[in-house]
Amino acid sequence: MRIVVDENVSYSVVLRLREKGHKVVSIAKEKKSTSDKDIFHLVLEEEAILITRDYHFTNPILYSPNKTEGIIYIRIGNLRSDEEVKIVERFFANYSPEQFKGKLVTLYRNSVHIR
Repeated sequence: MRIVVDENVSYSVVLRLREKGHKVVSIAKEKKSTSDKDIFHLVLEEEAILITRDYHFTNPILYSPNKTEGIIYIRIGNLRSDEEVKIVERFFANYSPEQFKGKLVTLYRNSVHIR
């Protein structure tokens, strides 16, 4: 899978996804301080999944998930890096890309909401 990881997500998530063989663009390391609009255009160009903690990406008028491979929004307050990695890994272990393509996914500590 092609995945764009926003700069507000732990870099440990990027490393783990790369270990699993995914093509990952890290905004924090490769495109720091990129605007939300430009991140969204990158997601569209790359035909990638976006993983973010930025609430702005949950606005379907500005950032329509149905144009993407999926937007994954981590909606959990303070997390250690290892906790964030586990939550993302658990999601990918339980859901195939077809189940969330074009959708907004909200990850909570113990649940997932796909719309």
